[in-house]
Amino acid sequence: MKINLKHVWIVLKKELKDAFRDRKALLVNIILPMIFIPVIFIISSIAAKSAVEVKPEKTPICVIGLENSKSISSMIEKSEFNIIKSTNPKKDLQDGKIKAVLIIPKDFEKLLSQEKQVNIQILTNEADMKSSNVGNILSNMINEFSKQIVKQRLIQKNLDPSIIEPVVINKENVAPPKKQSATILAFLIPMFLTLWAALGGMNAAIDITAGEKERGTLEPLLTTAATRSSLVTGKYLAVSIMALLAGLSSLFGIIASFVLLPSVLGESFKNSPFYGYSVSPLTVLIMLLVVILTAIIFAAIEVAIASYARSFKEGQTYLSPLSIIVVIPPYFTMYKMPNELTDTYFLLPIVNAISVLKELIYDIVNLQHLGLFVISSLVYIAISIKFASRMFENEKVLFRN
Repeated sequence: MKINLKHVWIVLKKELKDAFRDRKALLVNIILPMIFIPVIFIISSIAAKSAVEVKPEKTPICVIGLENSKSISSMIEKSEFNIIKSTNPKKDLQDGKIKAVLIIPKDFEKLLSQEKQVNIQILTNEADMKSSNVGNILSNMINEFSKQIVKQRLIQKNLDPSIIEPVVINKENVAPPKKQSATILAFLIPMFLTLWAALGGMNAAIDITAGEKERGTLEPLLTTAATRSSLVTGKYLAVSIMALLAGLSSLFGIIASFVLLPSVLGESFKNSPFYGYSVSPLTVLIMLLVVILTAIIFAAIEVAIASYARSFKEGQTYLSPLSIIVVIPPYFTMYKMPNELTDTYFLLPIVNAISVLKELIYDIVNLQHLGLFVISSLVYIAISIKFASRMFENEKVLFRN
């Protein structure tokens, strides 16, 4: 059947007017994606900082047997940990009232003076990240104390202290701050962009297909001079525009995040996992291409599925699983570095968009992978549009009871 562009334009204008009249849909599809990502980034930055940051002067710990060692009691006092008394240290540790328990045995000084081995116990709650970090701090302090004792003993025996440390390990983190930030962003940004591209056109797709069936306005529309191909094209374009607007809003939210985060978080931004990260104009342009193609694919799928539904509510039931399906592909690439992504990742639906976005986050523009993504996406778009047209032209599907 032929497509009449004039009819397509009339349908498109009508559907867009209806979509923009729905203020709730605009709030969900355009405003929310724009502010959602900056808010998530700010919350993530604050949460990450508070989860791992340990300030000894404010952190409560319990020390059992502090009187058994003057040297350790002096060391703990200098560290400015908040030492509190507890009648049930293990329970208080489990309840989060204290972050670690240090147990010094009674014969600590005696065994030490006899050059015998002595055990110090540190209890932590590994379900609590701060408790784990406090345990590491205390372990490092005790280890340093132990090294000093060994060093003194060796010097007293006229031995070189370096003989007990034949190999010295010097660890160096060579990852630039931007690469470290990319580890988190490479999971969050692709997921948010594809999620909003999928959700953006959902309500419009349901309203202009199943919603029209329910209101009884679809049948009169089909009796007009406009062909079904023109009608489905106009409706499909309207859904694509709504999906695209949601995707663009989320992309704008990402750009705004990197502009606003330093001023919103101030000095705290230096401790943020996103510190030092920025997006280049080329990255934004390619992200825009990914969002456009992804939004178009989802629009066609949503129009096809919603056409099958008999009512708005049934359409919501059929399309709701999409929001869950979209968050699964990011986990396929979550533990993969960009150089570990094979060509297959750039051919699979949704996964190809996630993979290209992941490379972009790491500042990698691989033309071969980008070409595979564009070609495979165009194939999926063609299949999706064909599927949507078939569903819309099938009267058994369109008018089923």
